Parts: sequence; C-alpha cells; structure tokens
Amino acid sequence: MRKLRASKIPGARSMKRFLKWLGVFFGSVAALVVCAGLYLVLASQRVIARAYDVPLSAFNAPTDHESVRRGERLATIYGCNGCHGHDLAGTDMFDEPGIAHITAPNLTEVVKDYTDAELERVIRHGIKIDGRSTWIMPSAMFNRLSDDDLGAIIAYVRSFPEKAGVARHTELRTIGRIGLLTGRFTPQAAQIQSLPQIPGPDATDPLSHGRYLVTTSCTECHGARLQGSDFLRAPNLAIAAAYSADDFARLMRHGTGLDDRKLGLMAEVAQSRFSHFSEEEVTAIRGYLTAYIAGGSTELP
Repeated sequence: MRKLRASKIPGARSMKRFLKWLGVFFGSVAALVVCAGLYLVLASQRVIARAYDVPLSAFNAPTDHESVRRGERLATIYGCNGCHGHDLAGTDMFDEPGIAHITAPNLTEVVKDYTDAELERVIRHGIKIDGRSTWIMPSAMFNRLSDDDLGAIIAYVRSFPEKAGVARHTELRTIGRIGLLTGRFTPQAAQIQSLPQIPGPDATDPLSHGRYLVTTSCTECHGARLQGSDFLRAPNLAIAAAYSADDFARLMRHGTGLDDRKLGLMAEVAQSRFSHFSEEEVTAIRGYLTAYIAGGSTELP
C-alpha cells in the first residue's frame, strides 16, 4: 500500500498550522515574561539605588553618664532594643520567601562608621551613609524626635563596646519588588518627604507633650495621621475615646483592651516598650488623643 504524504492526511495541514501558532503564542508569552521580569528588576533597582539629598546637620550627641542612662529608657520605648537586640548586635529581622530578607544590623559596629550628624540623618531621615534609604527602621516616626532625646539615644548606642553580630543585609525579592513599584512598600526616606508639618514639643504644654509622645511612638503602626493600618491590623486611634483613664493605662502597660482582650501586636509592644512610660506620659498621651479625636481632626494639630 502506498504511503500517504503528511500533507495528504486529512487535517494534517490544519494541525501543522495550529502547532505553528501555538509555538508562536508560547514564544510570545515567554518573551513577555522575560521582558516583564527585566523591567521589574531594572525599575525596582532604580528605586532601591536612589540617592536622597538631605544635607548633614551640625548635630552632636552628648557623652555624659546621665545622657546614656536617659538614652537606655528611650531606646527601649522607641524599640531600638527590640529590633537590634538587647545587646544591639543585630537581629535577622525579616525573612519571607518571595518578599524580602532584611536584617536589623549590628549597631555596635555600624555606629563606628557614622559621625553624630550622619546618625542623626539616618535616624530622622532614613538616609544611610551612602545616600540610599533605609527600609524597616521607622525613620518616619523618629523624624519627630527632639534633639535632647535623639542625642541621649545616640549616647546610649555609642556606649556599647564593639562586638560580633548580625551583618547588614537587604534583599528585596520578586513580590517585594512588585510591591515597591505598585506603592505597597515605600522607602523610609520617600515617606518622610510627605509627612505633615508639626510644631516641636513644648514641655510646659501637656497637649503639646502628648502630641510629641504620640507622634514619636504610635505612628509607626497607626500611621502618620493615626488612621490605622490594615497591614498591621492597627486600628484608627479614634478608638481611644472608648477607654477610661484606668483602661487606657492598662492598655499601654499590658496591651489589654476592653473586655480583657489581648491585642496581639499591641500587647507585645506595650509590655516590652510602652510599660516604660511614666504615669505622667501615659496621661499626656491619652489627653492628646482624646483632644485630637474630640476635635474631629483628620490632620495632626
């Protein structure tokens, strides 16, 4: 029996045409994936490598024992010991597959490379010595720190002897890079540029003092305008209006909400950090929050 040519087999020509276009389709998809991946890497790397121009100040930190002692309490309240470890030798802070791997570096080594003015800039403005931004350190909150408080914290950090610890490491992975380009993740230095302007603290005014404490300790989780964060499950601080003075003190010291609810992240932060606030400071925080809420403000006064 004579063999039929492939072109003579019924449907063979259509099958060849289908396979040809199928190859073109998958080839095009593969090319698009490669192009999209290349764009993702290049565009996100441009954001990561961006240098921010904030001039150095003439900031100088104190070195006396009293400042170091004050700085220890403040570093605890503001979470320096929590992120960088009790010995400040660093922690492997965030390591999620596909998102990012970021360490809180060994401060006993890092501070040796920075002048006081450079430390002021990285803490308040989120700008490292090479001009690039920090990522997790809440500089958008620390931007409000007074010179006295910041100086005491730096004095405390510099009092530690240099020791081996966790190395500096920042790696944004695919999902993290996508979040960077879509605005889900924003470098700290870029966040600070859009912060509302707030007057400095006035120690003689309880409302001003409360505002200072709130903006330097609560905005990390609850947002620059205290509106809350879905990502961190941190509520709008309008909820403070429901707390009596005693309930609020218990919230700040133990992280226990109304009806004895344990509040997860707040419980952790309250017990490790906010429990070091004085009674006067807790009263000032509640006083500011209730005044802020009563005024129906959406901007920090």
